[in-house]
Amino acid sequence: MPVAMHQTNEAPDAATPSRPSRRHVRIGEYAVTETGCELATYGLGSCLGVALSDTQAGVAGLAHIKRPRATEEQASPDAVFADTGIELLYRELQSAGATRRHTVATLAGGVDMRNNSAAVGRGIGDRNIEQAVATLRTLDITVAAMDVGGEVVRSVYLDGATGAVTIETTCGDRYRL
Repeated sequence: MPVAMHQTNEAPDAATPSRPSRRHVRIGEYAVTETGCELATYGLGSCLGVALSDTQAGVAGLAHIKRPRATEEQASPDAVFADTGIELLYRELQSAGATRRHTVATLAGGVDMRNNSAAVGRGIGDRNIEQAVATLRTLDITVAAMDVGGEVVRSVYLDGATGAVTIETTCGDRYRL
């Protein structure tokens, strides 16, 4: 199983000798790779990108979280909600060989969308961050790095081979966490 995707039928971008294949993870989706495929999610405003990797097992995954908590009626097998989405992503990593001892998390996004607060709910970015951290704590997964909050929209690129996370902002900055 090279790349497991959930909620999409999109094929990965073609690989070239200088760039491994890339898989786009859309809002409310998650993906897991065992082949070193790059996983990417774009335009994280109040949404949160959650990258999990276990380099010992050679597996990594990325979720694009939209909301903090699912109600009983809303529970679904995708990554819309931080509480259920992170658990689903981690279970998929475990089935591919990941262990708690070696799995680390990186979080990005959770912007305070002040200009759009009526559309997304007041403080939704902060609530997404708080719920993700709480869920990871419950799962006993170490948060290795966070680039969260503020006012800058981010895109996340997870190197499936190394677990390295690169951030690109709408301001044109690009850096590794």
